[in-house]
Amino acid sequence: MGYVFVRYARPDKRFAEQLSDDLEQAGVDVWRGIEEIAPGQNWGEAIRAAIAQADAVVYISSRGSMNSKLMLSDLEIAQENGVTVFPVVRDFPGFRAMPKQLYGIDWLDVRKGYAGVLESLLERLPADTRQNEPVVRKSAQSRGYVFISYAEEDTAFVQRLRQFLMEHDYSYWDYQESNRDYHTQLFLELEDVIREAVATLSVLSPDWKRSPWTPKELIFSEQVQTPVFLLHVREMEPTLLTAGVPYIDFVNDEPGGFRKLEAELRRKGLL
Repeated sequence: MGYVFVRYARPDKRFAEQLSDDLEQAGVDVWRGIEEIAPGQNWGEAIRAAIAQADAVVYISSRGSMNSKLMLSDLEIAQENGVTVFPVVRDFPGFRAMPKQLYGIDWLDVRKGYAGVLESLLERLPADTRQNEPVVRKSAQSRGYVFISYAEEDTAFVQRLRQFLMEHDYSYWDYQESNRDYHTQLFLELEDVIREAVATLSVLSPDWKRSPWTPKELIFSEQVQTPVFLLHVREMEPTLLTAGVPYIDFVNDEPGGFRKLEAELRRKGLL
């Protein structure tokens, strides 16, 4: 049996989950990240693979998605792999901001009534994505993903950090591992990734301080209110960016650092 991938921006999460629930009640298998991506996996790579292999993508266009470069990137993956895309317009800004790649495709307009959109989707989706009885929801495999902000020179520590995350039911998003090009418009895509992360883990070291990207990732995480945890893994000169901000010390006691990180995640309600 095939599956449908519902692509949406974070502000549309509640609507997307309702649509996914209704599709599943009608027998359509909907791919959901927390059910399919195992702890310790690279969330971004898993999402891209799932889109490329989907039988159909439902693309929700709205005020929340109109500036999302990450959604446009995922749309390109779907089209490059010949995946049928069904655009769903949720509001007027979504109508105005519909990607040009989707012009000429019959849009489904929620403003004209949700029931009609659901009915039309069920009529148009590939037959092999649907069965004659409701799809039973799978148990969640992970709690979502954290964004790891680090310099390449700290990869050895980050490998141990990924193991910690796997043991605590988290996936991760890691652009170093994904070999993405930071000289493109990726920074706009990166903003979406950080916004949707459960937390940002900043791996502090001299190379982190010198990086043109990692300090900006910390600042942006704070601006969009993504919880930030500072992990001090190598001695470095003081920096104004983290002056006076509590950090978790991994330099003198790495096992103790991981215990402290676990305690802080629990204190924030993330475990």
